[in-house]
Amino acid sequence: MVPSSGNAEIWTAGQLEHLFDQSEDVVLLPHTFGENGPNSAEVLLLYGEATSNSQLIGELVLPGLEMAFDRDQGFPTAGTVLSSCLPLLPFAGPITADTISESLFEGKLLLVFPHLRSAFLMNISSLPERKPEESNTELSIKGPRDGFVENLSVSIALIRKRIRSHTLCCEKFVIGRRTKTKVALMYVRDILSPEVLLEVRSRLESIDVDGIYSISQIEEMVTDQKFSLMPLMDYTGRPDFAVSALLNGRFVLIVDGNPMVLIAPSTMAMQIKSPEDLHNNFYYTSFSRLVRILSIFLCVLLPGFWVSLAAFHQDQVPFRLLATITIARLGLPFSGQFELLILLILLEVFREAGIRLPSAIGQVLTVVGGLIIGDAAIRAGLVSPSVVVVGAITAVSNATLVNQNLSSAVSLLRFFLFFLSCLLGMFGLIMGIIVVTVYLSKLRSFGVPYLSPFSPPIYSNWVPAFMRLPWSLMTGRPKNLHTQDKNHKKEDNP
Repeated sequence: MVPSSGNAEIWTAGQLEHLFDQSEDVVLLPHTFGENGPNSAEVLLLYGEATSNSQLIGELVLPGLEMAFDRDQGFPTAGTVLSSCLPLLPFAGPITADTISESLFEGKLLLVFPHLRSAFLMNISSLPERKPEESNTELSIKGPRDGFVENLSVSIALIRKRIRSHTLCCEKFVIGRRTKTKVALMYVRDILSPEVLLEVRSRLESIDVDGIYSISQIEEMVTDQKFSLMPLMDYTGRPDFAVSALLNGRFVLIVDGNPMVLIAPSTMAMQIKSPEDLHNNFYYTSFSRLVRILSIFLCVLLPGFWVSLAAFHQDQVPFRLLATITIARLGLPFSGQFELLILLILLEVFREAGIRLPSAIGQVLTVVGGLIIGDAAIRAGLVSPSVVVVGAITAVSNATLVNQNLSSAVSLLRFFLFFLSCLLGMFGLIMGIIVVTVYLSKLRSFGVPYLSPFSPPIYSNWVPAFMRLPWSLMTGRPKNLHTQDKNHKKEDNP
């Protein structure tokens, strides 16, 4: 029987073997010091082959213990072991099956001294990991090329080296009864709103699941609305963007094993921003953001607007354009609504295929496949050229969005407004816009309205929300975040 708690003396070699009897990558190595002497002492060494550097045991651990071993007294006390040249730490807390497993699979070596009723840990981890490299989803042109990786400590270090201040705090949580996943909460103590900090702590501590293996799990479990269509937390793979968010009064969640970090509180205005905006000229950055805003309206409203005009309100279309559309539709077997529906579904198929395939092949498939099938559909008489143009503009507009979660949500909104327009025409489109606006205005991200600073209106933040001002004019932090420190820099002396 494997004990569930207690001191080290109850964990014998047989019990440790029984605990990991079906884990062949776990090695139990008994070793006796002074075997032929009167003060011989047995030490049980337990480690994982896949997670530890086993060479250190023969090169460092055993020689170090041999030096600390006294042939006249053996290992008389636990202090004798700790006084050795090895970096040993006493096992904190009760020694249970869970704590042993957690330490073992973190890459630590467990040393059990049965006669001393003590256990120690030594870090000999050799976990698989990769070095920081450029994020595949957020390419850098002028900015830094080091991105977050799956190692929690490395990701924290990438932020620490950019904010060298004692006010940058890092709190760690262990979530998941089986996975024991480490989650780091990082924030700037004298900037982040205390109410937001208390709320995120409470929500993280309330998570009780078997395991955490995706940042999407954390995102869904800590956000205000569990079934929200829109993303209420932003994400990034670039440390420079995370640092910018921290200094603006937001917090960052880093999940061990994930190369992306979560940022909150988040708004729609934040989700249209690109990490590269920080490194470009403010004229071009402002223009780019305006293009992204226009793209959101185009990819959401254009299909429904076109169907409303072509199927219900032909009298609102200029005569020459109407004549061109009518001539192009001669002989087509489907209605305008069904044509556009087919094309929108095909665009989603190409998008999904482009994501699943390797990046180079996926991009070629999306572009070439769209051109070939669009041209073939026109030649086959399945769709009209005007429908292909509308679909192409919609697809390209959707590709300008930085946040892929926002892009997916926008696609669903597009279909919602499209179906309403197919049923009710322009009246359905207007109704859908009202419903979507009301829905978005009710969303909150840790108490911050999703549509802020426009709803509720904060006029002083309207321009900084969607345009990048020169650095000399960017003095204040976003007012909707209710930060403790309101300004980026001190006022100039008169």
